[in-house]
Parts: sequence; C-alpha cells; structure tokens
Amino acid sequence: MTARFRFSDSINLIKNIRTTGTITPSSKNLVRRLLSPINFAEARCIVELGPGNGCVTRSLLKRMGEECVLVCLEVNNEFVAQLNCVEDSRLRVYNACASSLRQILDELGIDKVDYVVSSLPLALIDHDIVESILVEVDSNLKEGGRFLQYQYSLANYSDMKPFFRDVKLKFTLRNMPPAFVYECTK
Repeated sequence: MTARFRFSDSINLIKNIRTTGTITPSSKNLVRRLLSPINFAEARCIVELGPGNGCVTRSLLKRMGEECVLVCLEVNNEFVAQLNCVEDSRLRVYNACASSLRQILDELGIDKVDYVVSSLPLALIDHDIVESILVEVDSNLKEGGRFLQYQYSLANYSDMKPFFRDVKLKFTLRNMPPAFVYECTK
C-alpha cells in the first residue's frame, strides 16, 4: 500500500481537472492536516468523497482500526479502477456521485457515519449540486461527527455555515497549490 508519485498521476489529474480540481496529488502535509481531527480509535465508519488516485484513502486505511469501514464514492472510472486494486477488507469503493450517499449507506446497513472526508473540487461544481452534497453529508453524519474538506480557495466557506454548528478553517502552504482545510462539526 505504498503511495508513490508517478508522472502519470499528474497526467490523469490534468486530463480530469473538471472532476479532480487539481494537477498534483495531495501532499503528505495536506493529508496530515486534513485527517488530524479524526479519532481513529473510536471511528466505526468514515466516508471519503472524491478519493481520486487514493493518496488520502491509503492514509486513512493506515490509521483506521480493524472495526472501521471506509466507504469511497468516486465518479471517475479510472480512479475507481485504481482504488479497486487496493487490497483491504475495510474498503468499499463505489462509482457514484456524492449525492447518492444515503442509498449506498442503506445498501451497507449503515445508519450514520463518524466522519466525511472530502477532496471534491466544490468551487468547480454547480451551486445546486454543492448544496445537495452538503445536505447528504449533514443528514448522514452522527451528532458530533465531522465533515473535513479541503479547497484551494475560500469560495465555498459560506456554504458550510448553514449546515454545521462549528466551521473551523486551517491553511497549509506545504501543498501544491496551497490549500484551505475546513473542519465542520455537526
């Protein structure tokens, strides 16, 4: 499960910029900052939206307990194929839009989730779809659960406020490009 940067990763990201929103995989520093609020000892279900080539996915799997399930929703077929090569019984990969989260959780028999980690490029997604995704996240997080999202701009900061009681903002320069990390608590 080693994540090694390959030139082909950037080619795939550039080729699919509309759905990836980036040209390089997330740095270790960004991933560390994004995942820092997660209590891995207590988490039983984590959802990842837009896992892309899986650099955040692999980091989650390394830190998760044996009883935790990771549910990944990805719309890009090439990335789904890459994620399906990760051999881990805790991983569930779906070629699906984030707005279909409830349907997938119902299939798995999961009522609420502890954390939703998102790499979705919200600034590139139509406002109505962003709102639909945030409704899905809000309605499927357990009380006290967290939505962790990174972005390259503050364009969607105000979108988070109506759905979460607390929205914290962090920043990391040690990524290309530098990124904002939202920590939203239900």
